[in-house]
Amino acid sequence: MPREVQVNGLLAVTLGVLEGGLLGVIVKSGFADVASVATVNLAVAIVTGAPALANVASLWFAKIAQGRHKSRWVASLMALTACSALLLAFMPVSAFGLIGLASIMVIGRLSFAGVVTLRAAIWRANFPRHVRASITGRIAVIYSIIMALTAGLVGLAMQWQEASWRWLFPAAGLFGLIAAWRYRRFSVRGHGRLLRQEIAEGSDGGLRIADVVEVFKSDLWYRRYMMTMFVFGSGNLMVIALLVVILTEQLGMSQLKQVLITTTIPLLAVSLLTPIWAKRLDQVHILDYRAWHSWMFVITMLLFMLGAIARAEWLFWLGAIAMGAAFAGGKLGWNLGHNDFASDSQSTLYMGIHVSLTGVRGLIAPLIGVGIYQWLQSIEPGLGRYVLIFPLFLTLAGAITFVYLARLRRQEQAVRVASGKA
Repeated sequence: MPREVQVNGLLAVTLGVLEGGLLGVIVKSGFADVASVATVNLAVAIVTGAPALANVASLWFAKIAQGRHKSRWVASLMALTACSALLLAFMPVSAFGLIGLASIMVIGRLSFAGVVTLRAAIWRANFPRHVRASITGRIAVIYSIIMALTAGLVGLAMQWQEASWRWLFPAAGLFGLIAAWRYRRFSVRGHGRLLRQEIAEGSDGGLRIADVVEVFKSDLWYRRYMMTMFVFGSGNLMVIALLVVILTEQLGMSQLKQVLITTTIPLLAVSLLTPIWAKRLDQVHILDYRAWHSWMFVITMLLFMLGAIARAEWLFWLGAIAMGAAFAGGKLGWNLGHNDFASDSQSTLYMGIHVSLTGVRGLIAPLIGVGIYQWLQSIEPGLGRYVLIFPLFLTLAGAITFVYLARLRRQEQAVRVASGKA
């Protein structure tokens, strides 16, 4: 366990420079003169949405690594993630460099999605059930703190010298390469048996459309949950790209302040507040949990929207703290919520559906948000600051629906208990 914590701490330095908010600030400020405003904002949407978009690849990585050496595959993907950070530093300030930066960011996050997927199998084999959650939680907190500090350091350095990220990114990439080198030597308990079992089962690890349709047809409550999550999550996933654009174009904030608001403060809040949300989730069904937790995102969007319309900087600082609190609970619900609907044998399938839909949201939501912003700006310069009304509406609609679904589920349970069917 200590070695796992140490290696993931090293990789967290690399991930700190691959955070969507930080890359969005770099794109918006450093490449503003190489393309039109709309094109640069589109690139911002891509790099900020890349962490969520990468979830689409999770099941694909599970497929190609089936029956193959797990720690070596994880080490290889760690190395690819680290190399992405290295390559970003060499992208020229040009239209080609802008395309290259966005592409490399997507590749880096796709690689890390593979790390997360395959590493889960290693943790299942190496860590007993009764300590696995505590170990995972410790690693998650370390990730959040180190990523926050790394992003904050880059933002501070850019305040001193704008191009400083070009030498900090390779330094962060080296930490990731060290992590990959160390992980190659990690042992997996029962590794041979695990690989033989995967080969014998012969499952392709993929997510078939027929399976998704069957789940949605047979499980009404999971279908309702996924539909609500799609609306609710779309609002959450488009906000980072819009923040970068608004803080630059409408408020003229410095790069350091943008990095702190979009990345550092939220990540620190995640590390501090995750245990509080975990206690709540342990006690209730995911729908009851979302009926409470979703309003934290509504508060976040409201603060950001009012800050943008009134051009009040202090509201963005409050919004950053609220966003971190919201994401702290959101990550727990995202990772564990499907278990309240799925049986043990269907848990992977249900999670696969959720992961894939998150990837779709990560692709389209930031693009739609930036597109609406550009449309508003074309009507009248300055009108774009009202764009945050749209993600607020989506988040509010999702929160209201969660409250309704939680109440409806409790009513149905009460009826079943009364009729003796529970």
